Parts: sequence; structure tokens; C-alpha cells
Amino acid sequence: MFRNLTTNKNIFSLAGGIFLLSAVYTSLINSAEVNSWECSKFENANIIGDGGVYLGKLGPSWMTDSIFNSSSEHSSSWSSSSIFNDTSRFGNSYSDTSVFNDLASNPPVIVGDSGMIGYLSIGPAWKSDRFSPYDIKYTCDWD
Repeated sequence: MFRNLTTNKNIFSLAGGIFLLSAVYTSLINSAEVNSWECSKFENANIIGDGGVYLGKLGPSWMTDSIFNSSSEHSSSWSSSSIFNDTSRFGNSYSDTSVFNDLASNPPVIVGDSGMIGYLSIGPAWKSDRFSPYDIKYTCDWD
């Protein structure tokens, strides 16, 4: 009888631990998520790469320098100043300065009117100052 109580106690303890870990993990995954009410802080913000290279602006696709404007050099697959050029140091998957390397230690900076907002980067998810360009684009409806 005492053995069953100890086993049940361990099961409840384990279940509580799993619940706590899943709650912490979920909050970490969502830490850098963009909310629709934050779009104004990103709109017209400059994207600056390593060495001070101007990589365009965040904003609707009709903006001339927007990285989401398909006619802009900053959204092209051929420009060295485009994060969407997968052969450039800002757009490949392995460069330390790339938006699309989730382990990059020096991704492009997002700079708004009031200063640095964060980094334009796909990860890692536990860093709350990194924002995915795809998350910004779709949350703010800038396509």
C-alpha cells in the first residue's frame, strides 16, 4: 500500500515537472514573436549589416527601399546588399553576419527613430531581441 502511494507521488511529481518545462519552453519559443501592435516600431526602420552596410528598410512593399518591395535592390537575389541573396554574407545560411543563420553572432541590426530595436535574424528562438523578416512581413501584412 505504501509502495503505491510513493509511486503515485512520483508520477504526480514527474507530471508537474513536465508541465513546468513545457510552459517555460513555450514562452521561450514565442519570446521574439512579432505582435501586430508592434508594427509601427518596425515601419521605416533601417537594417544595417556588419561594417555599416545599408541593407534597406522594413516597411510595406510599396516603399522604395523596403526589403519586401520586389523591385528594390534590397529584396533581390543578386544584390550584395540584399538579405535575400543566398550567396551574400547577409543572406546565406552559414555566415556569422547572415539573417538566415540562426546561430549568427552578428546579424544585421534593426534601427528605428528611437535607436536600436533588435536584430533581423531567424533565431535562435530564445533570444528575444531577434526578429524574423518573415514574421515581420506577415504579421504587419507588408507583402
